[in-house]
Amino acid sequence: MSENESDQKYDAILITLVFLVIGLAILALTKHVVKIDGDTVFVALLLLPLLIYLAITGNLKEVNIGLISARLMKKSAKEIKDNINEIGKYEEKRSTYLGKLDQILKKESEFSLIYADVDDLRQYSRKRFRKEKSSAKRLKENEIRKQTIDKLDFALADAFCECEIKDANGKDAKYDIFQLIEPDIVMIARDTDLKQAELIKQKAEENFENFLSDKEKEFDGLNVTISFISKAKDEMKGATPRSLDKEAHKGHNRLKEARKRKDT
Repeated sequence: MSENESDQKYDAILITLVFLVIGLAILALTKHVVKIDGDTVFVALLLLPLLIYLAITGNLKEVNIGLISARLMKKSAKEIKDNINEIGKYEEKRSTYLGKLDQILKKESEFSLIYADVDDLRQYSRKRFRKEKSSAKRLKENEIRKQTIDKLDFALADAFCECEIKDANGKDAKYDIFQLIEPDIVMIARDTDLKQAELIKQKAEENFENFLSDKEKEFDGLNVTISFISKAKDEMKGATPRSLDKEAHKGHNRLKEARKRKDT
């Protein structure tokens, strides 16, 4: 064994001992302070520091222990940075969305919140990415997702305009659209009631289908889920941006789950 290999061996033993101590400390904390029960949870907590270390160094390929499974493919520093920047950008938009919703709540005018998702978008982008492997104009997976979400964005905006909704003064009503992480799109449709929100939903679904290219239509299941809640002036008492966002999220998730059960 060379001197370098010997050093690597001792380094590995030292790192293992360090992470074992950290894992035991977390285990003791959860058992006696947080009081979490369950053998699987304890094992996961014990291994968590080591898994984090291996993930950071890019050495974790695959591990399976009972119900615990982890797999990590190595990523370049640029890919990780791009993902972090993407998340930061969209979370900033969520703050902007909640701020706009707060302004509209203070005006106490009627509006609808329309939530929209491209179903199984990540699975679609992965399939398309792999299929276009030999293409000279191949897009990255996040670019494919962005391109698809943009089409949903246009579909909703066009649907609102097609409904020709008017405000209390007879002028064209306004809308605000935000691209987030979950859901993909949020629209604040001002001066709309329940019936108008339903019409926007129907038209947006039709528009999205029409915007898809023949290549995109080759992929089964590229559909959208659109849900909405409408608030009249007398329903806004005590409402906050967070409470409305939570209410809309719950309804949207229920609709997605119902559609999945119907498809299976």
